[in-house]
Amino acid sequence: MLGKTSVSMMVLLVVAASLIGMSSIHQYIEGQAPPAKKPQQLSGVGMVSLVRMFDSPAGKLCTAGLTLQGPNTFGLKAGTDIDLLAPSEHFCTLFILSKIGKMEVGVTAQKITASSLPPAIRGAFTPATTYPLLYRVSEVDI
Repeated sequence: MLGKTSVSMMVLLVVAASLIGMSSIHQYIEGQAPPAKKPQQLSGVGMVSLVRMFDSPAGKLCTAGLTLQGPNTFGLKAGTDIDLLAPSEHFCTLFILSKIGKMEVGVTAQKITASSLPPAIRGAFTPATTYPLLYRVSEVDI
């Protein structure tokens, strides 16, 4: 049989482990803002209508016009044109190849505003009201 001290030690051990586990769940520092929400990843399939390449201090990137085809998580109807900012030269190459081959391309992207674009790129755009559907690409599927 277990003695009273053994049972007490086991209870103390369980309580200590619970407190340690609870303290590691949320480490909040006073004055610290809550963790920022990750931008929502949206996806869809479409046909590339236009690709524009840029060489800026931030590196080579491009913008692509995409006409959405079928269901998507952008919350937009099929046939809607959106603008994509591709931060990678490789994404740009895939967009160009899909345009040349007249193939559908799948994208995963996050909604951004024109004001978040690098100044060299922002200057190439007309006012932001013309480009309300601007997205930054994180994945391309052909």
